[in-house]
Amino acid sequence: MERRKVLVVEDEFITASDIQSTLNGMGFEVPGIADTGEDAIRLAGELKPDAILMDISLKGKMNGITAAGVIREKYGTPVIFLTGQSDDATITRALESEPFGYIIKPFEEKNLKTTITMALYKHAIDEQLKESEQLVRSLINANPEPIFILDAKTRILVINDAFAARLRDAAKSPGGPTLDTLVSAGIVSPQLAAAIREHFFDKKVFFFDEEFQGKWLGHLIMPVANSVGEVTRCAVNSGDITAMKQAEVKMKGLNEQLLKERKELVIFKAMLDGMDDLLIATTDLGAIFFVNDVFQKRFGYTLDEVKGKHISMLKDPQDTFPMDQNAFFVDRKGVWNGSSSFVTKHQLKLKTLLKSTPVIRDNVTICRVFVLRERLT
Repeated sequence: MERRKVLVVEDEFITASDIQSTLNGMGFEVPGIADTGEDAIRLAGELKPDAILMDISLKGKMNGITAAGVIREKYGTPVIFLTGQSDDATITRALESEPFGYIIKPFEEKNLKTTITMALYKHAIDEQLKESEQLVRSLINANPEPIFILDAKTRILVINDAFAARLRDAAKSPGGPTLDTLVSAGIVSPQLAAAIREHFFDKKVFFFDEEFQGKWLGHLIMPVANSVGEVTRCAVNSGDITAMKQAEVKMKGLNEQLLKERKELVIFKAMLDGMDDLLIATTDLGAIFFVNDVFQKRFGYTLDEVKGKHISMLKDPQDTFPMDQNAFFVDRKGVWNGSSSFVTKHQLKLKTLLKSTPVIRDNVTICRVFVLRERLT
């Protein structure tokens, strides 16, 4: 197993050598020793140690606290203060550099090893958290729609790039932007703000849409729970659904039109079924798709039995009225009148007066309607 590297920063040579020997005995590697703050910063960059043991009082113009702050900003290396200074003022100043430990000289070896081990572990966890946060930020920034996360006090904690572009001066408010400042700036609607407050602590995602500033927006309000299941934050994702809403309105209009046409069709069919004449509707080439009740009673066929079949299959083979497929192809737009003889399902001949009218739309024949009036002779 590779030994972890610990840089020692101590301006007293004998003390530094003792610390180096102690660390080597614990299984750590000491790649170097610095006696000034400037050297500590340089060696932290060159040697890339896993941790740094830093004395606060050092030679030169830079003390250990200042050096630790620079190292944290430049390299993120965990620093543990190992010092003989334990007064409150020094400790307070040291905490500002966010150390990973603070050990008072003279130290116990067991305490030193434990502190270094815990610092390395905590630093590894912090790095994992940073990677996770970076991954989350990359994911939310990949979304072109605005996303923001806020806490229970409605303070904005995280925003994606799409939302940041809309913040403008709201981000400059004292303490950072809040939900109320976003409403005042016209970025978030009062209705969305009210919905966030109402559903912040819900256990499931809440969705609603609204019309705001001339656009339709769809909002997802998603609770974010901590490790014990308590909702402490809330993520909000807003998307422009104007096109979808317009499609819904158009679809609604088409559905209403379809219902109206169906109603009219039912009325029209009732009228056709109430006629005394026999009625057959065919495609422009003669395939049957509708017959009225009178036809079904006189011919004995149901609609399902004749649907899709050519009308010529009903005609008396000896009848000379042109009604084959060629007749439909040759004269698509003409009105046909004449006498014709048909054969019923029960092989009875039915003599009729016939009129066939084409239904034309946009100068194209889409179907033909045959009206047959029965002749007694």
